Amino acid sequence: MQKTAPPRFAKSLWLSGITALLILGGCGGETRVDVPEAEVTAEVAELDAVHEVMYPLWHDAFPNKDYAAIRELVPQFEPLMAALEAAELPGILRHKAPVWEEGMTGLVAVYDDLKTAVAEGDESGMLAHTEGFHTAYEALVRTIRPLVAELEAFHQELYKVYHYYLPEGDMESLRASARVLSERAEPLLTVELPARLAERQEEFIAAAGDLSEAVDALVEALAGDDREAVSAAVERVHTAYGVAEKVFG
Repeated sequence: MQKTAPPRFAKSLWLSGITALLILGGCGGETRVDVPEAEVTAEVAELDAVHEVMYPLWHDAFPNKDYAAIRELVPQFEPLMAALEAAELPGILRHKAPVWEEGMTGLVAVYDDLKTAVAEGDESGMLAHTEGFHTAYEALVRTIRPLVAELEAFHQELYKVYHYYLPEGDMESLRASARVLSERAEPLLTVELPARLAERQEEFIAAAGDLSEAVDALVEALAGDDREAVSAAVERVHTAYGVAEKVFG
């Protein structure tokens, strides 16, 4: 789940792990935890809002070299870009913050170039920077778009386990989630990667096998009352998921 994280976020994960050991060691699991749906939804509404104006810019104004339309559309991005720069990633995407921030920097830079071209009446610049703006936008979208839907579905449940149920010692929810993880691990064993990722198929299936075994161990641990064993089993699943995700870079 986690590649590299900002120091503050990494520290919070470490504290969560310590908290989990303390709570699981002495808690009967009476606490029930509600997970906000927004935290496990891999979407950024502000990014979708930009697309509403990007679509006519890229699919109509650009191919038709409609400079009047470009001049009209470019200022409409201003409030949308401001909102996007201020947007916070949902919890399930925060491990991608460094890549997101890099993509945002590139998007803002090319948007500034596009505005300059419009202000100066530079028609060739309008076309070149419209293309660059669209390319940078698509790159930003790819940073949060899951490559394998089945792996993202698994991640959504694991996020609840690792960041909510385990730290709070919610044993009832942990057992329910373990069953969900078991169901969602199975299709990963036979998933076919997109053609552009075909060379990683064997590596991914091997990682999925390790992940499935880790989930089985978690289900087994949750059949008993050894809180430390449960915590260790969750960490094993979390680590195995990270290995599967890193197959894609």
